[in-house]
Amino acid sequence: MVTSYYSATKTKEMLNIASGDTADDTELTSLGAVADKHIDNILKSQDERIPLAAAVVTNELVQAASYYVCSIFRGKRGDVESSKWWQAAFDTIIAGVIEELSIEGLSYDVQRFHNRYRSEEDVFRLW
Repeated sequence: MVTSYYSATKTKEMLNIASGDTADDTELTSLGAVADKHIDNILKSQDERIPLAAAVVTNELVQAASYYVCSIFRGKRGDVESSKWWQAAFDTIIAGVIEELSIEGLSYDVQRFHNRYRSEEDVFRLW
């Protein structure tokens, strides 16, 4: 299941498209779906470093989705330099999110066990 990060309002604002202008809405929405899948795939590839049971939609990920859509949208219109700038901004945000959500060091699982043979508190094990 794909998480929705894309925001049409933010993307239109970044592209200087009036909110009432609906000429590009279909294309932007389909590019938004691509951005959502792409971000999900990036986060899934980091699942050992980012211990999340479900995707967390942060403002940074919403902004990254908008940057990704802007990059593809401008690239399809031949504005290569602008497309590269939006892509670099997307890459920077995604790297920052991964850094922020990642745990330090090697990947590991924390499991909680109740020690029924001793009168001690629960035991935590790192695997």
